[in-house]
Amino acid sequence: MLVHEGHAQTMRFFTRANSDSYDLILRLATFGQDIAWKHEIIRAVTNRSQILELACGTGILSSMLAERGKSVTGIDLTFEYLLTLKRKLKAPIAQGTAEVLPYRDESFDAMVSSYLAKYVDVQKVVDECWRVLRPGGIVVFHDFTYPRGLILNLWNVYFELLRLAGRFVIPWKVVFGQLDDVIKKSDWVNQTISALKNDKFQNVNCRCYTAGTSAMVSAQKP
Repeated sequence: MLVHEGHAQTMRFFTRANSDSYDLILRLATFGQDIAWKHEIIRAVTNRSQILELACGTGILSSMLAERGKSVTGIDLTFEYLLTLKRKLKAPIAQGTAEVLPYRDESFDAMVSSYLAKYVDVQKVVDECWRVLRPGGIVVFHDFTYPRGLILNLWNVYFELLRLAGRFVIPWKVVFGQLDDVIKKSDWVNQTISALKNDKFQNVNCRCYTAGTSAMVSAQKP
């Protein structure tokens, strides 16, 4: 398994202590926008049946896809999060990194991820997406983005409040204290677009959501 700062950050953020509260915290911390963003991911893969979710976590997106009749497979770095997923969904899952996938070439019609891109070597992940996707397959990356303009003031106030909340919600103290810096330093959107084009993906598209605090990059393997 590869180990780099992104993996180390993931292991600091997502632990046994906060695996059971992840779904609730995510819903509250995004003011319900997480579900809206995931609906956008689902729309992008509507016509695909066999889907691999990278960084599937506790299975929020995987469960939504399965409810729509999709055949879903998941992979995630954090074992305790996979245990939480298993309690809500019967699906093939694996512990591992998106940079080295344990799947055969051309195994899936679509690959999706939410909140993964800022933690990984995007070029390696895109290379694996090309290998594992069937011709005509779609890949979708979604994650937070650092906003610009007037919304930035609200962003800064919001994370100050999160840091304060972290004093009381101890399992999330590290995440609440460091997530904004991780997002600020990440250039995942441009890196992902560049990686997709390097690998000859077609129909590369980027959409921003919720005043520039979130984005989705998608592309198709010819």
